[in-house]
Amino acid sequence: MKCTEARPLFSSYLDRAVTGAEMHEISNHLEGCETCRSEYVSLEQTRSILAALGRKQTPADLARKIKIAVASERSRKWSTVFSGYSVRFQNSVNAVMVPATAGVLSALLFFAALIGFFPVPAVAGDDVPTMLYVPPRLEMSVADTELDIDSPVVVEAYVGVNGLVEAYRVLSGPDDAQVHMQLNRALLFTVFAPAQSFGRAVPGKAIMTFSHIRVRG
Repeated sequence: MKCTEARPLFSSYLDRAVTGAEMHEISNHLEGCETCRSEYVSLEQTRSILAALGRKQTPADLARKIKIAVASERSRKWSTVFSGYSVRFQNSVNAVMVPATAGVLSALLFFAALIGFFPVPAVAGDDVPTMLYVPPRLEMSVADTELDIDSPVVVEAYVGVNGLVEAYRVLSGPDDAQVHMQLNRALLFTVFAPAQSFGRAVPGKAIMTFSHIRVRG
C-alpha cells in the first residue's frame, strides 16, 4: 500500500472502521514508513487530547437566545415589507383625503345638530368602569447594568403569558448588530407582569426606552 492510499484511511483505521485486509495493509505500511507512522502517531495523540476534554454542556438559556435572535431578524424583514405597503397606502389615501374630509365634517355637523334633540342619560355616581384589559407591567430588568449605547433606543417588546419577552422590534434609535446583541442580553433577564384580559393572562406588547447608558469598567 502506498502513502497516498494509506493516509486517507488513518482516521478510519484509528476507529477500527476498515476491513481486515485494509487493517493488515495499513499496519504493514506504518511499520515500514517513518513519515506515515509519525503522522499517525500525531493523529492518535490529538484524538486522545480531545477525548480528555469531555463534552461541553449546552447553556441553559441557549434556546431562548436563539428564539429572540430569530424573531428579531424576522421582525426586521417584515418591517421592510410593511414600509413599502405603507407608502402605497398613504399615496392612495392622500388622493381621496380632501373629499373624504369634507364628507366627515358634514356628517359631524349633522349629528352635532341632531343630538341636541335627545336627552342625555344620567350616570349613577357609584358606577365603576370595568377593567377589560391591563397591559404588561415591568417587574424586573437588568438593562441599566448591561447596556452600552450611544443614543436612546425605543423598543416594542412582545410579552408572553409567562411574563418573558418572546420577541421585539426597534421602533427608533440605533438598529445594528451590536445594539441587537446588547438588547438580546438585556431582554433575556427582563420580567413583566403579563397582560390581563378579563382577569386572564394573555400575550401583550410593551414599549421600552433604553437611554444613553455606559458601563464603567
